Amino acid sequence: MKEQVRSNLLRFCIRRPLLFDRRRIRNIFLFMIFVSMIPLLQRAMTAIRVRKHSSMKRTHAISTPPTLSFEDPELAMRNLNRTMWTIADFKQNVDCELLTDPYLYHYDQKKTRQAENWTFVDENFVFVSESYVNGTQRTVCQDIKDNFAFLEYPLSPEELQFPLAFGLLVHSDATQPQNQFCIAVDANADRQFKEQMFLLGSCFSNIFVMITPAVTWCGFSVLQGVYSCVEYLAKLPDDWKYYQYLSGVDLPLKTNLEMVRIFKQLNGSFNSGIYDLEESRRQNGKPSPLPLWKSSLSATFSRESAHFMLKSRLVQQTYKYLRSTFCPDETFWTTIAGNPHLLQMPGGFNATLWKEKLTGVWDKKHRRRGEKLRFKKREFGPYQPETYYISRYQVWNNYNFRKLRAQCHGIFAQESCVYGVRDLTTLINRPELVAHKFYMEYQPAAYFCLYEKVRKRALDRNFKFDVSAYGELPGPKLLSGTPFEKVKFGSPAGYVYY
Repeated sequence: MKEQVRSNLLRFCIRRPLLFDRRRIRNIFLFMIFVSMIPLLQRAMTAIRVRKHSSMKRTHAISTPPTLSFEDPELAMRNLNRTMWTIADFKQNVDCELLTDPYLYHYDQKKTRQAENWTFVDENFVFVSESYVNGTQRTVCQDIKDNFAFLEYPLSPEELQFPLAFGLLVHSDATQPQNQFCIAVDANADRQFKEQMFLLGSCFSNIFVMITPAVTWCGFSVLQGVYSCVEYLAKLPDDWKYYQYLSGVDLPLKTNLEMVRIFKQLNGSFNSGIYDLEESRRQNGKPSPLPLWKSSLSATFSRESAHFMLKSRLVQQTYKYLRSTFCPDETFWTTIAGNPHLLQMPGGFNATLWKEKLTGVWDKKHRRRGEKLRFKKREFGPYQPETYYISRYQVWNNYNFRKLRAQCHGIFAQESCVYGVRDLTTLINRPELVAHKFYMEYQPAAYFCLYEKVRKRALDRNFKFDVSAYGELPGPKLLSGTPFEKVKFGSPAGYVYY
């Protein structure tokens, strides 16, 4: 029976040489390249099982324990280069080294415009999956790993000993071994797209795929899909340490090793944004179990926090309350993490107190007579955060971001920047964990150049970096016992609350 299930999942790609339908290749290629940013360990797959839980369909592989082998960086680099050359006309038309060098790209506008005009053509990308290659039988799973340059083993013992967990929501047609990866797929996605996602779950034992109710913008289904992944990940026996949310249009700015060391510096603290919630987003006439705060859907927190969510009745009550509100995915994280007087979330923080500090209210209350307020502007760098929130870098088309001179050289979609080629020099210098957002329909060279830059940095074992500045963020400092008045709350432009 198990073999029959496996056969049903894979039959659509074994019958013909093209694994993915050309109409969907753009979205699948984007997704596969994205997932390969987080290298995955191939564990011996003995069976596939499909389980039903509530209205969600799930699949994952059962595997034998992994070996303690480590990846050969030189071989991985060759595989990466081969994958990048598979993208038709990309290497011939796009000079990523020039575009990511802040001192060079300004001087070659011709090559910059050439990169801006390059398009990703579905028909020119051919991913072949044959039953036999050079006389030996190859599995579809191995074809995926080869074509998309997945890593088979961890790159270092440090990364092996500090596994991470990632949740990804895939809502349209759109890999380190020790890490766990949960993918929530929109129920409205077409059959072939779903099959391709389930194929990932069958090929990699640490990728888990579930079908979530139909996703609508700012609907409860967004939070439902993301939180379902958190529930699944929290129940795993695997000892992952930190969770990071990723959307289908995000791209990591940091390598896996960099994230591991940054999360160690966070020391269990919960990292989410703090924003005032509009009255229109509340339920009319019904009080919330907790004071509501707005935040980004992208958040970072420890496994201890995830376990606490599952056991807390107040968290579950808040989750249910948000079902009838607008954009609940932007209300959940800081609401459950930022009310310590009502809910003692591990690694949590006092959102009200932090807001007072960020707006200057706290300093005005506690300044000495005659003392002038001097809020020093904090500069940023690749490993130097400029503010308390590091989970995601996103540029909005609003007053505060214009005041901060946060530029978008791309276009705005739903008031959020879609990055272009000229944003690359800024992106590689940002201290956040991921960047949001990239579209394959708009200057895809930006996506592929940033992907290649970060991936090559991961494979450079001689690359040195210092992430100690993340340990100076308010979250870890307060958890370590530092008095509130001595904690530095950085801001890129004085007292700006955003």
